[in-house]
Amino acid sequence: MATTHLTDSVLVQQYIAGNENALAILINRHQSKIYGFIYSKLPDRDVADDIFQDTFIKVIKTLKSNAYNEEGKFLPWVMRIAHNLIVDHFRKNKKMPLVRDTEEFSIFSVIKDDSKTIEGLMISQVIEEDLRRIIQELPADQKEVLVMRIYQDLSFNEIAEITGVSINTALGRMRYALMNLRKVIEKNKIILTN
Repeated sequence: MATTHLTDSVLVQQYIAGNENALAILINRHQSKIYGFIYSKLPDRDVADDIFQDTFIKVIKTLKSNAYNEEGKFLPWVMRIAHNLIVDHFRKNKKMPLVRDTEEFSIFSVIKDDSKTIEGLMISQVIEEDLRRIIQELPADQKEVLVMRIYQDLSFNEIAEITGVSINTALGRMRYALMNLRKVIEKNKIILTN
């Protein structure tokens, strides 16, 4: 059987069982998408190369230590690792990327806090925790799209491809997620500003 036609899940299991070629197939299958995502955030080829390598070093360590929780979502998991490494890179260099602020996502812009005071940092942490808690209450399909769009900064085309739905379905799920968030915020009188 041709290994290139196997699902990501089967290839992950084969790699964990000792088939090194299975990881090569996974990397080859997803490298352009993962590298493109990294390079879109860090347009310095050397830095992007480093983050790409670090991503797969972390993937290998996690798979080898049997810490990978198989949910059939290999690509989103790797993208999340890459995203976290990008954030770590910006933190180390003390510069965060510009946040695209649109009318549709303005609810998330309130998390920003330019003050360096302890009080400001504590308030920001509480706001972020409240927001994450509310997001956890969303239906799974809406939460998945919202997290991929807001926290992983994936395009709706990428979200549709990763989740296996049409772009209109991905957009619809995002719309319902935002509507549901607003309802919960208004109903519980949650304040997301400091």
